[in-house]
Amino acid sequence: MKVGFVGLGLMGLPMAERLIAAGNALFVSSGNQAAAEAVRAAGGTVLDNVAAVAREVDVFCSCRVTPAHSQAVFLGDDGVVSHGKAGTICIDFATIDPATSRQIAAELGQAGMPYIDAPVSGGPDGAVAGTLSIIAGGPQHAIDAARPLFDVVGKRVFHLGDSGAGVMAKLCNNMISITTHALVAEAMVLGTKAGLDPRALYEVLYSSSGYSRTLERVVPNHFLTRNFEAAATVETVKKDLECAIDTARALGVRLVVPNSALQCYVETVGLGHAEKDIASVILPMEAIAGVKVGPA
Repeated sequence: MKVGFVGLGLMGLPMAERLIAAGNALFVSSGNQAAAEAVRAAGGTVLDNVAAVAREVDVFCSCRVTPAHSQAVFLGDDGVVSHGKAGTICIDFATIDPATSRQIAAELGQAGMPYIDAPVSGGPDGAVAGTLSIIAGGPQHAIDAARPLFDVVGKRVFHLGDSGAGVMAKLCNNMISITTHALVAEAMVLGTKAGLDPRALYEVLYSSSGYSRTLERVVPNHFLTRNFEAAATVETVKKDLECAIDTARALGVRLVVPNSALQCYVETVGLGHAEKDIASVILPMEAIAGVKVGPA
């Protein structure tokens, strides 16, 4: 298949490389020179801009970050809607809000281009291994046509319904995970301040009702080792919470815990940790408490 791809970040680059390895003709545009060169070295074609990519391909994939990014890629003057051809399948792997997804789907649909909102779960490791979960919203015929690509980058495809349904389900998932990161951080800071050994506390939590996959990820891999290199940045997860909260407000749903967690991430960004891992949410908590979870 002739596939376009923009958004060669922590998730996008390994996904693009897998698509090339599976025999697809991949066309990319990227402001990240190192990522563009990695795609070129793998056998992909690097073009100057989104418009040039859109003119070449039958399937156009985007894996950027914010709703504004998705709007620019698909609906901008230099975007897919203006330069792609009717029948081009458009896939957005970003986690954005459902209202924006529905807007993009409607405008692309008028140009004869089916749109799938297909946020992914599994992190950079899953992107490298091709084991992502793909959470899709959009027309069945488009998802069927895109299935060979989905099977290259993921191991499970969930079709939740019409446009916007995929990102809505992903926001529900991320809302749980992101707020849990903040809660686990608070628990670890509290226990450490009270004199508990952080590793011993983790072992108790791991073996008790406080267990979660978030706990298993963040404490041994980040808090205890003081590793804040990003697998998911604070800025990105803050955006996810904001999308969930804005959507809930539009639907008349009260979200108490995510709003509280959002303030923790706003504070983390304010202290200069926007591009660090979500685990960095613990850093302001440690500073206030005067303790460090992990080796001194």
